[in-house]
Amino acid sequence: MVEVVNNEEKLMANKKIFVGLPCYNEEKNIGKLLDSWLDLADDLLQRGYELVLRPVDDKSSDKTKDILEAYANKYSNIKPIYHKENKNLGGGLNSIINTFLANCQRGDLLAVMDGDYTHLPIFSLSMIDKLAYSYDIVIASRYRKGSEIHGLSKFREMMSIGARIYYSLVLGIKGVRDYTCGYRIYTYEILEEGKNKYKENLVQNTSFACMMELLYKLYKSGAKIAEVPFVLKYDNKEGESKMNVGKTSKDSIVSAIKLRLGK
Repeated sequence: MVEVVNNEEKLMANKKIFVGLPCYNEEKNIGKLLDSWLDLADDLLQRGYELVLRPVDDKSSDKTKDILEAYANKYSNIKPIYHKENKNLGGGLNSIINTFLANCQRGDLLAVMDGDYTHLPIFSLSMIDKLAYSYDIVIASRYRKGSEIHGLSKFREMMSIGARIYYSLVLGIKGVRDYTCGYRIYTYEILEEGKNKYKENLVQNTSFACMMELLYKLYKSGAKIAEVPFVLKYDNKEGESKMNVGKTSKDSIVSAIKLRLGK
């Protein structure tokens, strides 16, 4: 059962940009990420969006929850979601989407990024600007002119390139080169459309492959998708990676084929 917060005021002077941050054992990273978003609040307000931060703690075993509680006590626009059991990335994504749809409205935006400070909030500004050209989703892409990748091992980089080629061949989503980057902005309208079409099956995969799954299902729901370049700062990350490379690769290959076949 996904935890959803339903008691927020829906009508505000400005539209909202609701930032979902899936977190698991990010005590060394989440504070820096939240600070970076808070520093961007005035720039977002100039674009007509009031910042609401919704980090999701996936029952971390470190001090992540304590840090989130401290920030929530200090800042009224930080409202964490706490899982009572570990649900992995797919569960966190479901919590974010369901809470966004329950508490926001048409015209609002959902930004999602990794909670490990490898994605910098500053790139959300160019993503919002791109959405103004009638797009439903904008991806911060590693494969557009001007993009940079710092701190990622050559092995992981080659795996990402292989995934890009594989997904492009199997799924072939127009305008998409980066199927796996978790840094995206979605409109309320396209998530509402996807939820109406797929109900509780919008995100079924629990592994990192859930990002590819969501993108494809929203594409099948009519999404127009664009990409902007960004700088991936993997060297910002402190702590170990949570990705099980073997399991993620297997899930991704199988899930993509099932999606293409409509299963």
